Amino acid sequence: MLNKRTFLFFLALTSFAIVLHPSAASAQSPKKNSSKSEKAVTSAEVVQDAHGWSYVKGEWVHPNGYKFVKGQVLRTTAKIGQPAPEPPGKLALGNPEKLTPKAPAPQNTKSVAETAAEIKRKNLETKPAPQTGSHL
Repeated sequence: MLNKRTFLFFLALTSFAIVLHPSAASAQSPKKNSSKSEKAVTSAEVVQDAHGWSYVKGEWVHPNGYKFVKGQVLRTTAKIGQPAPEPPGKLALGNPEKLTPKAPAPQNTKSVAETAAEIKRKNLETKPAPQTGSHL
């Protein structure tokens, strides 16, 4: 009876120690960022995979006069006889926002109301009468 009681005591103690031990807890929980396929994609990798294509206004265009539409390279303004470029790669197709050129900051920061108020002020301003004759 005493042997059975001590055996159960040690069994409970070891199971309790395993639950509280930090290395045992980390071994049980899977790591979230351990997959190799989920790595951060840089814009340089996307540019390299794009093969010269750029994503403008929702469509893929090439500077030589080609468009990439529905998986096909279409000639728009290219010279006849010029070979078609390679289509953009899977990485570029999956990340077109990294190829979209950033819009420059607007130069005119006036609102529509401010512009209308300025035009109204200029129209209501009194101007001197024109000098048409000379008194020599």
